[in-house]
Amino acid sequence: MSGIIVTYKVNVKSKTKSKYFDYFFDRILKQIKETKESKLKIFIKSNMLIIQTDSSILSIDWFGDFLLSHSRDTIFMPMSVVTFLDEKLMKERKEFLEKLAKLYSEKSSLYYEQLLKNFLRYKLKPIKIEFKQEAVVKSNFDIYLDAISHKEVRILFKDKNPWVYTFFFSQLNKFITESDNRNLYLNASEDRSKSRLDRVLKKKTILFFNIKLTYSKGFLTILFNEYTKNSRKKYNRNNSFNSSAYRMDSQLLHHYGVLDLQYGAKIENIKINYKKLAKMYHPDRVHHKNETLVNLYTKKFQDIQASYEFLKNHFSN
Repeated sequence: MSGIIVTYKVNVKSKTKSKYFDYFFDRILKQIKETKESKLKIFIKSNMLIIQTDSSILSIDWFGDFLLSHSRDTIFMPMSVVTFLDEKLMKERKEFLEKLAKLYSEKSSLYYEQLLKNFLRYKLKPIKIEFKQEAVVKSNFDIYLDAISHKEVRILFKDKNPWVYTFFFSQLNKFITESDNRNLYLNASEDRSKSRLDRVLKKKTILFFNIKLTYSKGFLTILFNEYTKNSRKKYNRNNSFNSSAYRMDSQLLHHYGVLDLQYGAKIENIKINYKKLAKMYHPDRVHHKNETLVNLYTKKFQDIQASYEFLKNHFSN
């Protein structure tokens, strides 16, 4: 790990050197102490600019704007985000580093010019934002999904949130046909796009946000049935979360998940997974173990049976 070095040049008479050196030494110690106590820390590691902060950074608009501009060049990890270089966005990257240097200068009492000079040395390198916070309070964030047809899905973000939006954009960008700051429209005509969407929707937490998904009526039926009669040929893009025409398709989603199946799996695959999981979690396998483990297997086995019965009845209707 390498840090940012701040130097002072002193040109005073010999008899006053000691006084001035004491003054500057105390000043440097004070700056180091303030920097350590600050919730914002910036340093270089692994040839990357590391920004360590807490959730308060989410409220800074220019942080979110920078993330949005780099949606195609961002990856998300547990409690961290990494943005990579896009040569077409050098202007935005430089402006971000200038604002970052100013913010860090205010919080650490270090000189802005020196900070900016150091930051700009790494303008071509990845920028990693790490969230360091002991007590993490997560808020709910609502997302509405609508199967316009078996070929198109709309994702509506109830509120503007550049962090959640960027996650979805970065994960689904290959299939996005249209977008604005609250909507994504996906080409879902291929199995690989549906599979990718399936994996993304299993992400229940993104940084400091618990993701709450709401689905349009018959979402799975429309998305996975090419010839469905429920496909809406005339679609009003003003439909939203509170529209009375839609409801959450939570039961199907839950039971598919219990059987470890992708949305819209065929009854043949449901039977195969049911037999496999029922055998794996049958209580007789652990009857000689402790009571806690037996109870866990029993509960899991009952859930598997209930989900299988639900899906079997759904297909028979």
